[in-house]
Amino acid sequence: MPRSYADAVDKLNGLQTNFAVLEAVRNSGGSSNRNAIPEMINYVQRSGYNPEDMDELNLIHVTGTKGKGSTCALAESILRNYEGKKLKTGLYTSPHLMEVRERIRINGEPISQELFAKYFFEVWDRLDSTGQEKVDVAILEVGVGGAYDSTNIINKPIVCAIAALGIDHVSVLGSTLGEIAWNKGGIFKSDVPAISSQHPEEGLTVLESRAKELGAASFQVIPPFSDEGMKGQIIGLAGKHQVANAALASAICRIWIEKVLNVKIDAPEGSIPKEFSKGLSSARWPGRGQIIVREDKPKITWFFDGAHTAESLRVCAAWFKDASQSRIQGTVKKILVFNCTGPRDGDSLLGPLAKIQSIVRFDEAVFTPAITFASNTYKGDLVNNNTAMDPELKTQSTLAACWTKQVGLASGSDSEKVKTKVLPSIEHTVNWIDDYVRDEAGHGVDNVQVLVTGSLHLVGGVQSVLGCEIV
Repeated sequence: MPRSYADAVDKLNGLQTNFAVLEAVRNSGGSSNRNAIPEMINYVQRSGYNPEDMDELNLIHVTGTKGKGSTCALAESILRNYEGKKLKTGLYTSPHLMEVRERIRINGEPISQELFAKYFFEVWDRLDSTGQEKVDVAILEVGVGGAYDSTNIINKPIVCAIAALGIDHVSVLGSTLGEIAWNKGGIFKSDVPAISSQHPEEGLTVLESRAKELGAASFQVIPPFSDEGMKGQIIGLAGKHQVANAALASAICRIWIEKVLNVKIDAPEGSIPKEFSKGLSSARWPGRGQIIVREDKPKITWFFDGAHTAESLRVCAAWFKDASQSRIQGTVKKILVFNCTGPRDGDSLLGPLAKIQSIVRFDEAVFTPAITFASNTYKGDLVNNNTAMDPELKTQSTLAACWTKQVGLASGSDSEKVKTKVLPSIEHTVNWIDDYVRDEAGHGVDNVQVLVTGSLHLVGGVQSVLGCEIV
C-alpha cells in the first residue's frame, strides 16, 4: 500500500463526514453527541492506548468560541520560550490553513510530511504511534464545543481553560450563551484547575456551575491585562482582543509551571511575568490578523483573518480598519474576498464589515466558494466534504445580495453603486485580482489592499493558490 503524505491525506479525506450526515446530526438537535466520547475511546484503545496514558503528556486543554486557537498559540510560545527550563512543546489545533500537518506542531513547527505519513500509517495499522516525540507539554485545542469533542477523552490535564464565548455551531451546541457555556464547560475535570476569560453573566454562571458539578479544583475568571499590567509588552498576534487571550494564556502557563515544574512565578496577578515576555512577543498564528506582501507582486497587500462568527468579524473589522489605514501610501483600492461555510447567516456576518464601509471603502466585494482550483478541484489538504455542493453558486449570490443590503443599511448609500462579483473558485478570484491590479495600475493606483475573511478554509485556500510558505 502506498504510504506517502498524499496517500495519508487521501485516506483522511475518505473519513470525512459528508454533508448529508452532518445535516442529520443537526436535525437531531445534537442527540447523537452522546456517542462521541465512547466511540473516540474505542478508537484510541484500538490504537493500543488508554485515555489515562495521555496524562503523562502534562496536558493543557483549551476551548472557547473565539480566541481558543490564539490562546493555545500564545501559551505554546510562552512555554517554548520559558527561561526557567528548556521545554519541548506539542500543540494540536484545528482546522489547518494549507496542509493538514499544520494541526500538529512540535516546538512551534508543523511536523514534516514524512513524519505525518509515518505516524498516520502506524495508527492506520493499529500499531503503537503516539508519544514518540516525548514532549514535556501538550496543548490541545478543542475542535467543536467541549463536552462531546474527541479531545475530551483525557482524564487528568494540568489545567482546563475557556476563551471567549459566542454564538456558533448552534445546531450542535445550542442557541443561547448558557447552552454553549454548558457544552464548553464539559472539559472541566475533577481536581483540575479551571480558568476562563471574562464572559457575560449568563455564560459565567453556567461555567461556574459546571466547574462545581464536575469537581474542578477551582474556578477562576481571568480579566484582560490592564495598560498598567501590560507595561508596553508587545503581543505577537495582531488585534486589541489579543490582550485578553494573552492574559488567559499567561494564567494557563503560570498554573502549568507551578504544578509541573514546582516553580513559583514571582509576579503579581494581573502583571506579565518577565519569563513570559519573549513568548508573548514572538508568538505567531497564521491566518488570523495576518498581513502578507509578496515580493513578486508588491502592489497587493493581503490581509487575512479567519473570523467566522458575528463577534469575531466585528473584531476583524476593527483590526482591518486600523491596519489598512496605517498602510495607505498613495492611491489605494480595497477589495473584500468573503465566504462562509455551513448554515451561517450572511447578514449577521457581513454586517460588521458593512459598518466600516464608510471609512475603509471596499471598491469591490468578491464572493467565492472555498474550491481551490479553477478546474473545480481542491488541493488534497483542503478537501471539505462537510458542505453542500452548489454548482450554481446560489450561496455566493445570496451573500453578494446580503452585502449590498448591509452596505445600504449601514451607510445609506445607493445600493446600485455597490460593486460585487461572484466567482466559482479561489484560483479564479486570485487571477481576477491580479488582472484588476494591472488595470488599476494603469489608472494611477499605487496599491490594492485585499481583505480575505469569513472562513479559515477560504484563507487557507487563498494562501495555497498564492504559494505562501507554511509557518
